[in-house]
Amino acid sequence: MTMFRGTGVFLLLCGFLLFGCVGENASAQREYKVFCGLSSKRGEVSEEAWRRFCDRYVSAAFPEGYTVLDAAGYWRSDPDTTVQENAKIILIVAPARDREKVLSLAKRYREEFDQESVLISVSDAEMEIVRTKTADGA
Repeated sequence: MTMFRGTGVFLLLCGFLLFGCVGENASAQREYKVFCGLSSKRGEVSEEAWRRFCDRYVSAAFPEGYTVLDAAGYWRSDPDTTVQENAKIILIVAPARDREKVLSLAKRYREEFDQESVLISVSDAEMEIVRTKTADGA
């Protein structure tokens, strides 16, 4: 499993996604963000359990790659109480046809880790992979 944790890689990816690195090889994609809370009725989701989930399900569904971001989510449980929960965000850039795979992944996470809900955010994205030059200059 590959998880990007370096700030430089994260900023580079964000630059591609937010500013649309457009060229002759660019393709229209969707950016899926799956927000996974780490608290449940059974306790906190461990780093080991998270890695197992990614290895078993996320990598299998998206072998081309994905990014995992650490996050803190906040919401109101009642008018006077704001709740904070540690979370992971799975960022996937893939064709629109992969929507069902993303939905399936979110449902599996919800069931496996006893979550009330899992948020999915979807937006259009332009994607282009910038590779190093080969020996023939391409």
